[in-house]
Order: sequence, then structure tokens, then C-alpha cells
Amino acid sequence: MDALRGLNPAQRAAVVAPIGPVLVRAGAGSGKTRVLTLRIAHLIGAGAKPTQILALTFTNKAAKQMRERLRAQLSGKSRGLVAGTFHAVCARMLREQIAGRIGNYTADFSIYAGDDQLQLATAALDAATERPPMLLEPDEVLRRISRAKSRLLTPRLMARFSPDPVDRFVAGCYRRYQRALEQANALDFDDMILLTHRLLTEHHDVLEQIQDHWHHVLVDEYQDTDPSQHALIELLTRPAGGRPRSLFVVGDGMQSIYGFRNADHSIITRFAHDFPESQVIELSTNYRSRQPILDAAFAVIRHSQAVAPMALRAAGTTAPGERCVLIHESKDGREEAEQLARSINELHGQGRHLREIAVLYRTRHMSRIIEAALRHAKIPYSVRGSVGFYDRAVVRDTLCYLRAIANPADNLSLVRIINVPTRGLGAQAIASLSAFAAQSEISLSDALNRPEAIALLSPKAAEGARRMASLLSRWRRMAAGTASPDHLLADMLEQSGYMAALENRISPEDLPDARGHLQELMVAAEEHESLSSMLQEIALLTNADEKESERDQVQLLTIHAAKGLEWAFVFVTGLEERTLPHERSLGTPDGIEEERRLCYVALTRAAERLYLSWAPGRNRGQILKPSRFLDEIVAYGRERAG
Repeated sequence: MDALRGLNPAQRAAVVAPIGPVLVRAGAGSGKTRVLTLRIAHLIGAGAKPTQILALTFTNKAAKQMRERLRAQLSGKSRGLVAGTFHAVCARMLREQIAGRIGNYTADFSIYAGDDQLQLATAALDAATERPPMLLEPDEVLRRISRAKSRLLTPRLMARFSPDPVDRFVAGCYRRYQRALEQANALDFDDMILLTHRLLTEHHDVLEQIQDHWHHVLVDEYQDTDPSQHALIELLTRPAGGRPRSLFVVGDGMQSIYGFRNADHSIITRFAHDFPESQVIELSTNYRSRQPILDAAFAVIRHSQAVAPMALRAAGTTAPGERCVLIHESKDGREEAEQLARSINELHGQGRHLREIAVLYRTRHMSRIIEAALRHAKIPYSVRGSVGFYDRAVVRDTLCYLRAIANPADNLSLVRIINVPTRGLGAQAIASLSAFAAQSEISLSDALNRPEAIALLSPKAAEGARRMASLLSRWRRMAAGTASPDHLLADMLEQSGYMAALENRISPEDLPDARGHLQELMVAAEEHESLSSMLQEIALLTNADEKESERDQVQLLTIHAAKGLEWAFVFVTGLEERTLPHERSLGTPDGIEEERRLCYVALTRAAERLYLSWAPGRNRGQILKPSRFLDEIVAYGRERAG
């Protein structure tokens, strides 16, 4: 195969490895996608039919890219090969086989996600007859059910084997939740893996049929698998029909950063133990980054206790005197952002495209001050993988409160927040008030003060309307008086009950981010003398045209969203203890280990130059220390220099 000529020895060894369990430890930038694609081409060249090959990925985008590469590589000879996500492939198997085999499910089952799941979890929690050991919200119940399913635990097994009394309580919710799903002929995303494994375990005729169909299984991003996916892979690839196990997995334990999605980094680590006959091949040549950048990344990952570190070698050379890793200390987040903007302007002035530059941060709310600095410097940017700061739900809610205060005629803003948090003003009450306002040719805000409008409402809604009217009057007096925007904002968040209600509205995982967004908005409010000037500036900023994906723009994104991407120049911000590593991780060794891998991922996104920054005064009222990861990079540099 001509394509093998361009491979290095390790890549070639992986592509042509004998049939069996094969783990390719593919370091960042080592060409893993090319190796995986060529492995499939090699199998077909060796006599395998495309219909006998199953390639599993974690995203639809990755599956599409793989299919496109194969079509180009094999000139259309890949027809019939299945390349898809775990969930898509399992859904296909279940559609064909579930009827009459598992419960009362039929082939036309629905797939529930998001709000559908939340409604069922809420009902399951409300139906509990026993008292929970702690305050539980539906989101937390769902998270624990998902974790149980990822470990192939039924409600009965969860209740029996969990040492945690909260999990034992949730097992009852899980049972009711699962019963409701089956009554609706519906599956959630975890069920697609769990029920496929159950189908193949309980019905050997189906397993034999599937094994006879797919002789070769390949898995990308193997470090992101959870226990249920690993068990499914093991089952699918068991030797059958006189054929050996043909399993080819590609991954990098050093980039395992999705523990919060139930991924288990230890699965890739123990591959050789689970499959004693396996071959393990390391791809350690990096085709992306300069060597000093790889050294900085190794300085962090070499201290890992959970995954085996692998030093990467750069395929390219570094010019003498070229500075590839720069470290900058700033007083606070604003100074850090301003320095970042100056550095980006310098790069742009040297002829580099803005799209070659990325700014990475640990949590989403950190983008606010960076966005402000880039706007001030007139540097185009886009917030990738998420919405911009001012488009986030909690920020939009808060701004609607402020707009309703500043402009009594702003009915749209008032409608958004009139029942947030809940005040008994449901859709019917809002419709009655809006109809009265329209007929009387007054604003919705004015209608709240009209006795004849309040008389149209139920007692509960009437009380909510009077409370809302009182609050609006209070805040408008404050805005017209001497209250600064940040004091008004703080009063609004407290008196409205919005801040207190966050715990009931937002999952435990997202709650720190939501609070961080509001804290950042408070900082923005401090920069203005009046509410009107603050709202005007925000309106002008958010009306900017930033929607064109092809524009030359700096990319802003979280480290999690950056995985699998690369840029010539990468700024990694917030390298302080309690930021990266995040404060939520500091209590457990596993938490620190995942933060270490997250830092490693951030550093290895850079090709030519890596900018690292920290700010001791980032959080008001605290003096932060530099991140242990930054200290390790500096110490390793000294070791090599000394």
C-alpha cells in the first residue's frame, strides 16, 4: 500500500499489526486519525469486506471525517463499512432486535434527553415515600442514575451494592424513572449502551449474529470510554467462529478529561491486563508542536500517578533562540486580559492571522473579561463551543431584570423574568396581564399596579404580581437615586430571590459556573456610574456581528472544548491554584489527576508558541498562588538547563 511509505516506523507497525487486541497509545499530534484510517484500509486490502468492519467514535463529526478519509483512500471501496458513534450504532442494533426481547419495547422506541429526562426524574423524586438522606434535585438524581447505568447497574444492583445511602435512595428513583421510560416506550442515552449489552448477554443468537456480521472492531479516543462501553466492546470482539479477537483501539490516557461524563481513564491503562495477548504500540512522534512546548507538557504529566507518562518528540525543529513558551504574571484578571490583547496585536502586526490564535480558560465565566479586553482593542473574536458571556442564560435573565428596571415600557424583558424565580405568575396569569395592558394601552409594568388587572388573577398569582410591582418600584427608586449599578444589581439578585433559587434551578456541576457568571457581571457593573450607561455599552457590544465563522477571528474556548483542536499560538490563562487546578478538584487525588491531564491537553494544543499566564488577584478578597502545574514547568526547565 503506497500510503505506508509516508509513515514513521511506529505508525507503520500499528497499521500492519497482526490481528488481535491492539492498543495504539497515540500521543497528542502523533497522527492517530491517519493510522486508524490506514488500519481499516489495510484490513480491506488483506481481504476483509467493508461490511465486516465496525469503527466506533465519540462524535458524529469524527465519524464523518473517518468516512470521508476512507472514501478518498479507497476510491469508493469502503461501501458498507459502519463508522459511527457508540450511541448511533447501538440504536441501530436495538431498532432491529429489541422487540419481543427486552420488556415491552418496540422498534419505534423514542429517545429521551434533556427536558424529557428531567420531567421523569422530577416525577420519580416526587413519588419517593422515604426521606432522602440529603437535599436532592432532579439533575443530581439524573447524574447518579447515569453513573449507575455507565457501570451496568440495574436499580436492584445499585441498591444492593452501593455503600452510599444517597445512592441507595436514588436507586428507588431509578426504578420509578426506568419504569416510566419503558411505559413510554422510550430510552435515554445511557440505555442505548446498557440495553444493547443486556440484549447481547441475554440473547446469544443475537450476539452470534452480530459477531458473524462484524469481524473487526476499531475504537477511536479509547481513553474516553466508560465501563459499559468497554464491556460492550469486550463482548462484541470475543473470539467466535474460529476467528481471533480483532480489536484495534487508539487513545491517549494523558488526554482523558471527561470523568464528569463517566469516562474511566483506567480502562485504557489496564488494556494489556484485560487482554493479555494484546500488542501495545506507542506513537511518540509529534507532528504539531515545537519541542519546548512538548517539554512543558511533559513537565506536567510526568507527575501523574494515574496514567503512564509518555515523552513526545517533535518531528520538526526549533530555530536557535526561538522562544516557544512564555510565562506572564499579571496583577489581576483585567491586567492579564489587557496583556493578552497586546500580545495578539503584536502577532497580528507581524502578519499572523487571528484565526491562528486561541485563548483557553478553565471555566466559561472567565471569558467575560477577556472578551471585554479584545473588544476594547478592536480584535475580532468568537467564543467557540459555547455562547458569548452576555448570551448565557443567567446573564440574560439578570440583564432582563435590569432592562425592566431601566425601561418600564420593555415588556419583552419583563415577560422573561416576571416568573423567574417562580412567583405564581404562570402562562395564564401573564396572558391575562398582557391582554389587559394591550387593551388599556399601557405597559405590562404599569398593569402590575392596576387593581382591576390584579383582580383578573388567582389569589396566588395576584400576590406574585403585587410582589413584583413592589420590587420594581424599589429598584427604580434606587436607580434614580445614588445607588451604583453594582449595588443595584446585588440588591436585585437578593431581593428577587434569583440567587437563592439558583440551587434549585441548576445542576450541581453547573452551579459554580452560574455563580461565576453573576460575579463577573457584578465586576462589569462596577465599571459604570449609571445603569443606563452600563446597559448601553452591553447593547452595543452584543449587537456586534460575530456570527461569520469564516472571519479572521481569535478563538475563545474552554480547555474541554479545545480537545482535538490545534492552533499556532495558544494562550492558556488562569494558571493559579483554585483556578487550574480548579477548586472543586482539590479535595481528591482523582480530581487533581484529571486537572493535570486537562492542563496537558491545553498545552499540547499549541504548535509554535505557548503563552501561560496567572494572576494572584483574580478573585476579589483572595491572593492566589501560582498553579502547581506552572511551578512544575519552571522546575523542569531548570532541571534541563542545569
